[in-house]
Amino acid sequence: MYELIEIEGKQLPIRFGMNALRLFCKETKTSLNEFASLANDLDLDKACILILCGLKDGARKAGKECSYKVDDIADILDDDFGILETAMGYLRNSFDTPASGNSKGSKPVPKKKK
Repeated sequence: MYELIEIEGKQLPIRFGMNALRLFCKETKTSLNEFASLANDLDLDKACILILCGLKDGARKAGKECSYKVDDIADILDDDFGILETAMGYLRNSFDTPASGNSKGSKPVPKKKK
C-alpha cells in the first residue's frame, strides 16, 4: 500500500515501508536504532534522501519508475517546502500500530445512509 503525494503537479506514489527505511539506512549509513532518533535531529540532506527513498519505494510498489535524484528533491522543496511536511506526515502514519488504535493503512469507514 502506498500514498499519493503531489509533486510538480503530478500525483506520485510514496511509501515508507521497511524497504524505504532499508534504502535510507543504507544510503546514509544509519542504523535502525539511530533512525528512531532522527525525528529530533533530521538535517535537510537526510530529509531529501528520506523523501527520495519513499518515492522510490512507492514507485516500486505501484509498478512505476522513479527518476528523481537527491538534488531534484532539494529543488522541489525550494518550490514547495510543504512537501516535506506532507511526506513526514506519511512517514509518521506508516508507524501507526493497532495498539495505538490506528492500524497501519486503515481508513475511516463511511457511515451507511439509513
